[in-house]
Amino acid sequence: MNDGNAAWTLITGSSQGLGRAFAEECAGRGMNLVLVALPDTGLNEVSRILERAHGVRVEAVEMDLAGPDAPAALCARLGEKGIEIGTLINNAGVGYNRRFSDSTLRENETTIELNVGALVRLTHLLLPSMKSREKAWILNVASLAAYFPMPSMPVYSPTKSFVLNFSLALREELRGSGVGVSVLCPNGIRTNRSSRALIERQGFAGRITCQYPDEVARAGLAGLYRKKSIIVPGIVNRMLRVASSFVPRTLYMRVISRRWGAQGSGARAVQVTAQSATRVPVTVGA
Repeated sequence: MNDGNAAWTLITGSSQGLGRAFAEECAGRGMNLVLVALPDTGLNEVSRILERAHGVRVEAVEMDLAGPDAPAALCARLGEKGIEIGTLINNAGVGYNRRFSDSTLRENETTIELNVGALVRLTHLLLPSMKSREKAWILNVASLAAYFPMPSMPVYSPTKSFVLNFSLALREELRGSGVGVSVLCPNGIRTNRSSRALIERQGFAGRITCQYPDEVARAGLAGLYRKKSIIVPGIVNRMLRVASSFVPRTLYMRVISRRWGAQGSGARAVQVTAQSATRVPVTVGA
């Protein structure tokens, strides 16, 4: 089993989906883990499986990071246990596939609080100790949605644009320090039966742009430790990112509306946890 005095890796939204894939990939590399997810999402079971399979130490923390005091409570708990973080993977995120006029205020507030507020708070609280290390790493999970306004997900995509630009700005501020910062921008992720069904309903476009969690996690970690600034898994998705710069907005907005608008036009909101499955294991990225 790993030395408990070594730096740990903290992964948010880690009980399911991409977060769990990150946990499995990191455990396979021999990293001790702090896993954070909502209560009753299977986090303790995941932790036991990883400990037995890989001989690493796993600290499971069940909490809702969207609460304004939650990141501070998490950091206090780590301090009490003497756990130092060497790699931070801000993966937790949520969104709703629904027209803005049909959404609830709480849905939109939760999206902002988790995708932006929790990420900023946790990063700010952990950064001083990470800067004191010879090397440390921060991987923020955004989405390809960061590059596109998204009808039927009008709050989600701006939060991911924030994550993208925050990460790039922080990376520049930390240039020359021992802390590396990267941002991961995946497209849709096949995390469970509901997400796979949603992707299949999108036809050919869904099939060629969406990936499995383990593929995205491996790409994210590989890019992080190669010190890449922006990581976009999949050649088609990298082409889409480039296209966002020169394709007329009216054209790609029509395409996005056709792909996502039909999913969000009903009375019932589909909760989209594109990267984390932190709240409900239903999902797609953008």
